[in-house]
Amino acid sequence: MNDIFHSFLARLDETLSEVAQQDEHLDLYQLGGAALIMHYNMQRLTRDFDVVMMRTPLEARAVELFGKGSDAAAALGVYLELVPQGAPPLPQWFNKRSVAVPGPWKVLRLWYPQPPDLAATKLKCYRSQDREDLKFLCDQRLVTAASLRESLESAFFWVLEKDGDPDRERAFANLAKVIDYLEGRSRNI
Repeated sequence: MNDIFHSFLARLDETLSEVAQQDEHLDLYQLGGAALIMHYNMQRLTRDFDVVMMRTPLEARAVELFGKGSDAAAALGVYLELVPQGAPPLPQWFNKRSVAVPGPWKVLRLWYPQPPDLAATKLKCYRSQDREDLKFLCDQRLVTAASLRESLESAFFWVLEKDGDPDRERAFANLAKVIDYLEGRSRNI
């Protein structure tokens, strides 16, 4: 799977190099399964290369050329998927804590999140794939209860418990399940 992602990134960079302005770069902050596969060695398949939407002209061009349904995505078997910043709640300053990925790219700058920040993005929706990803992060000891709580609290910095926000309530209820798993009180997430 990593070879597919590396081919995808090389082709994306090559294509964007032809249309980018001088000194223009595209920062891609990874989320989702691609980040787990590429940087944390999770063994699974995914066809979407999730990145945080930053709303830049070059990003729009990248999605046009490599997004779902594009010829390039069909040829490479992977497509670029923009994730709005509020869709999974992102911890504040996640981008400052993200790790730069060295690569031969001219235009792309690839970043991946710290494990607690990535895990926090999985707690609101909590679909079966999200639970699988969270279990992997827990089993690999890449997150602790404290680090995960801190990232999730940061993601809901502007919404307090007393505000009664259903997204926050759902995310924190799911956090409790993950903490129970981390601390051995449950065998499931």
